[in-house]
Amino acid sequence: MSTLQTSFRHRSLEHYPSNGLRIWYLALAVIATIMLYYESYVLPSVAPLVLHSFGLTVSSYSLILLCSNLIGAISAIFGSLSDRIGRSNLIVYGLLVTGLGTLIVALINSIWTFFSLIIILGFIEGVILVVTPALVRDFSPRFGRALAMGFWTVGPVGGSVLATSVASGTLASFNDSWQSQYVISGIIGLAVFVLCFFCMRELSPGLRSQMVNSTEERALLESRAASIDVAKATEHPWRQMLNSRLIISAVGISLYLLMYFAAVGFFPLYLNSIFKFPVDQANGLVSIFWAVNVVAAIVIGFISDRTLVRKPYMLLGCLTTIVVTFLFISRIGVPTDAGLMAVFLSLFGITLAIGYVTWMAAYTETIEDINPALVATGMAVEGFILRMVVVLSTLGFSFVVKNQLDGSQWATWWWICVVGLVVFLPTIFVLSGYWSPVRSWAAARTIEQAEGLGRVQPSTDADGIAPTEA
Repeated sequence: MSTLQTSFRHRSLEHYPSNGLRIWYLALAVIATIMLYYESYVLPSVAPLVLHSFGLTVSSYSLILLCSNLIGAISAIFGSLSDRIGRSNLIVYGLLVTGLGTLIVALINSIWTFFSLIIILGFIEGVILVVTPALVRDFSPRFGRALAMGFWTVGPVGGSVLATSVASGTLASFNDSWQSQYVISGIIGLAVFVLCFFCMRELSPGLRSQMVNSTEERALLESRAASIDVAKATEHPWRQMLNSRLIISAVGISLYLLMYFAAVGFFPLYLNSIFKFPVDQANGLVSIFWAVNVVAAIVIGFISDRTLVRKPYMLLGCLTTIVVTFLFISRIGVPTDAGLMAVFLSLFGITLAIGYVTWMAAYTETIEDINPALVATGMAVEGFILRMVVVLSTLGFSFVVKNQLDGSQWATWWWICVVGLVVFLPTIFVLSGYWSPVRSWAAARTIEQAEGLGRVQPSTDADGIAPTEA
């Protein structure tokens, strides 16, 4: 069945798409991810208003986030099913459920109903956290993987940008009504659902169960697809993917992202409580952080693909984030205008992106080295661990920051984030990939020669670990 003949009822592509269509499908995955995260991040963008409306304390608000992320950790496991039942339908109908659920949130006045709907959104987000990067991996050969993952990070980051930007630009027009933000995001979400319902596609199981280095392998991929026993390749998925390398790496990146989790859940509240920025201005400042993070993610992805290494950038991102955190802590109790705060948040956006985008590329390539047919299951391992770390960090935050107006309590939490960054450093070494661009280029040339013979075999370094070729 050709791409043009594929209907919205049958989303599986039996032929690897042309470059133009491949980019279109990648764009749809990113758009869907942006939307789902936007709906999930509406709550942090209006947190001070919600706290006032329902009479909640910071601890109670943290408990809501904790429960949402706990459900998300469990639902991440269900995302692994996309290795067997496909990716696109989970995304498409996830958009429908979250779009309707987000609209309903705006109509309720009960804290318990509000809590229940936030939990539902957390469940869907947990699934998408697994499925969308797996879909992006399917459509991104290794030689362009970091750039593709840079665009994927536009999803969660873009969702945050939308949430904070829309809140900053429209709250005043709606008399600071937090419900207005849920109405806006719900309507946009349903529009994106319609787009993806008719246009989203995925590779057939035979195609996505292979490791792809470049788009020039299209004919080779299709010829091998028919001979792949997908059922056998996906047997005992958890036995294969509960691999020490994946587990250690997933724990490491989850700790690396402690500052990111704080940005998502608490930056507007922090800026409002400690530096006395109005809610709309606080959201505007956080929007700068997210916007810079998006641009940096794409730029570093491009550079990583050109140099064919990931690990040096992970190291650089981690070390520079530690330095910026030190500077960030030093501003507590010191008058800080919006311009200087924007500089600090921009630096965070750059340094966090440097480490995370290259980690995403290296992690998916490490999964492929184990079994390319189980990418979603490998991502589910990371998704579950990441969300559990979010749960534990949210719980810890509620004990550390009991008074949102106490700067010393916030400082304690930022130091905990620094500890997480330090722990991340040694986990870089368990991932596939070279440190030297020279060795990576040599491996890439070897792969190209092997492709000319129709035999693509991953190289291994002196430690027996397959390299990250792109």
